[in-house]
Amino acid sequence: MELQGRTALVTGFAGAIGSVIATSLANAGCDVIGVDKKNHDIVRMSIDEIKAESKRDVKFFQCNLLNKEDIHKVFQDLKSGDVDILVNEAGRLSINKIEDLSDDVWDEDIGLNLTAPFVLIKLVIGLMKDKGWGRIINISSILGIKATGSIISYIASKTGLIGLTRDQIWSDFPRTLGPCGYCRLEKRCPYHWEQCILLSQYPFLQVYES
Repeated sequence: MELQGRTALVTGFAGAIGSVIATSLANAGCDVIGVDKKNHDIVRMSIDEIKAESKRDVKFFQCNLLNKEDIHKVFQDLKSGDVDILVNEAGRLSINKIEDLSDDVWDEDIGLNLTAPFVLIKLVIGLMKDKGWGRIINISSILGIKATGSIISYIASKTGLIGLTRDQIWSDFPRTLGPCGYCRLEKRCPYHWEQCILLSQYPFLQVYES
């Protein structure tokens, strides 16, 4: 699918999956906005590689997605209308039994995996509707629909992200921009995430890691 001239914002840009998604979107013609809390040599290498391979523009914003003010600062520089495709990939997983899970860790897991996508979607969805074109891809997990032990905050947040997506699929977003969908991709090989480029045909998509 050609996405020439579109701009994609990818959270979790410094991670393996985020960088592969960003590269795939750039190779399809997108300019890329990478967002991550980390800003280290891997980020610079990813930016240089994407630019060299795709010849597209790449911007990077260091942003703590747990801090709503940080998110809004990014969009003050960007303008919400600059984002045609939003990929909510950033996430974290904490391993704790419920009796050992601190309130702070719970809040941080829910904040990054669920609240941050909510805030980002709010910032872009109105202008996507106004433009008549937009794509939102939420990266959830198979653990959002089936459970295992000792990762309660991750399961709760990914289940919530699926619920957030379902709500939007039943909103006026599909009526404005077209049919939405769900897709399951294997996580074992990061390069499988290049398929995200094919998923950009759907205005609102839930992707399950498995």
